[in-house]
Amino acid sequence: MISKNYIFRTVPILFMLLLCIAILVGCTKQDKHEDEKGREDEPVLTSEESFDLLMEEIFADWVSSDALSMNYYLADPESRGIERPESTFGDTATPERIEEAKQETQEASDKLDTINYDELRSDQKIVYDILRRNVELSRILEREDDFNYYIGYIRPLIGFQVQLPVLLAEFNFYTAEDIDRYLDLLSDTKRYFDEIIDFERERSKRGYFLSDANVDSICEQIESFLENREDNLLITVFDDRIDNYEGLTVEQREQLKERNKELVLNNVLVAYETLLSAMKELRGVGVNTGGLADLPNGTEYGHALLRLRVGTDKPADELEALYDEWLDSTWMSIMNTIFGNPDIYERYLAGEIGEIEDGTPKSYISALHRHISRDFPQIGSTGLEVLEVHESLQEHMSPAFYLVPAIDRFNENVIYINPSSINENLFLFTVLAHESYPGHMYQTVYFLQQFPHPVRMALSNTGYTEGWATYAEMESYFFALENPLEANLMWEIRFFDILLVSYADLGVNVLGWSYNDVESLLAEYNITSREQVDYIYNRVTGIPLNSIMYSLGFIEFMELLNDTREAQGDSFSLMEFHRSFLSFGPAPYPIIRKHS
Repeated sequence: MISKNYIFRTVPILFMLLLCIAILVGCTKQDKHEDEKGREDEPVLTSEESFDLLMEEIFADWVSSDALSMNYYLADPESRGIERPESTFGDTATPERIEEAKQETQEASDKLDTINYDELRSDQKIVYDILRRNVELSRILEREDDFNYYIGYIRPLIGFQVQLPVLLAEFNFYTAEDIDRYLDLLSDTKRYFDEIIDFERERSKRGYFLSDANVDSICEQIESFLENREDNLLITVFDDRIDNYEGLTVEQREQLKERNKELVLNNVLVAYETLLSAMKELRGVGVNTGGLADLPNGTEYGHALLRLRVGTDKPADELEALYDEWLDSTWMSIMNTIFGNPDIYERYLAGEIGEIEDGTPKSYISALHRHISRDFPQIGSTGLEVLEVHESLQEHMSPAFYLVPAIDRFNENVIYINPSSINENLFLFTVLAHESYPGHMYQTVYFLQQFPHPVRMALSNTGYTEGWATYAEMESYFFALENPLEANLMWEIRFFDILLVSYADLGVNVLGWSYNDVESLLAEYNITSREQVDYIYNRVTGIPLNSIMYSLGFIEFMELLNDTREAQGDSFSLMEFHRSFLSFGPAPYPIIRKHS
């Protein structure tokens, strides 16, 4: 899933703009009082009223931090009284901005201290708990100045340079003014990239830059994007959209197309060329070849970042034991199924396991929608468009991803499929389950159809969303395959791969593993190819703590599911558990447990 709110930002303060909150003026309820001269003052707000204002302020600051975030999260900000920001990409991390963020974290803590928690509504207590937890983790992540440079903007697979073309291609033209805002963003690309490059140079000076292998991967991706300049996706997609945009004259269409082409060729692509040169210049300079745990105080930083992203509070040693247990049990289950069932073993050797009928994304999504009716609560009618990743981006992008919709247009959903990464029907079916029904799209739309306060989108938790989507993927194997034993085998093989990469992710970024440690782990499961070891090691060092969000989010979800089943006994209903989890919405797992 791609959240359109700049997941690429690196300043580790979660809500650095959330505290323009002089609104917290009191915690006891009064109607009015008079000063010495008998004039009536403004009423003193209760904690509940103050916190409502705080949530509005947080959301407004978050959604208006830059023009791209504004466009994707609100179609009509004016209806909420929110002022649009300048049509730029906003600010990158600078020493001054980092220092401001530290001060804002302290202000956040101070302001939360003034709230009487017991006077809050249940929905407010959830928001308060999330904010308090984020503040505490932010204190760790910003404690050392160098922590702000441990992870950069430019990364393989999910970095800013990969996601920007898709986000620009999907920029919403709600009104004609949005077209102008889009073109202004294009004109800001070179400026923003230059600031990113400055940040990456500073990372390099401090010794925290990417390994050569990861730089090479990034350079390949940029070079692929720069091919066929005249047919760049930001030109062809824009032309198609303008041709279909109503209310423009022929002359206006041509003028807009010409301006867009000029900006793409002379600003956007120039920005990418400049970035490419900078990456080659920085290759081999100030390189950290290991994971986060190799950096000064990196184990503490890595664990805090893991807690923030996944929404878990398990200590590092418990996580290590947990992955040992899950890997071993999943591996043994796979072996027992294969060798304990001769028919399945023969079909497995022949490559006949997991075959399903040919289908299209549309037909598979329709089938998934039908399958979930028994155990998943229904959502209202919603729109969904499935698109293919542009050829120039396919080699360096995920197999599929879902774009989070605008909060006030959540019936307009988009999923991208990367055909170069999907060559089997079953994989396509399960990937679509992860992204559509009952995965990301279903979960997002279900929650938004409850009309929660929009601040909950600002406080979304990746471990929750990816844990749910991974669970949805697991369920889809049983939808696709008639034989439960075969379905379980195919899922366990899939999840074993996720677990293995995730354990390496945990190892090098939290536990302090070396390359040899990763090599030893893989060798335990008969993976000895140097190419495979290099691939996994480069992935978890180039995109720290990304893989673990899927597996650990899923494990936390399954622990919650099993604990609820055990506690409720015969009264347990899977449908009601799903309903409760989806209604609660994205949050760290300890907070879900506290309020459930």
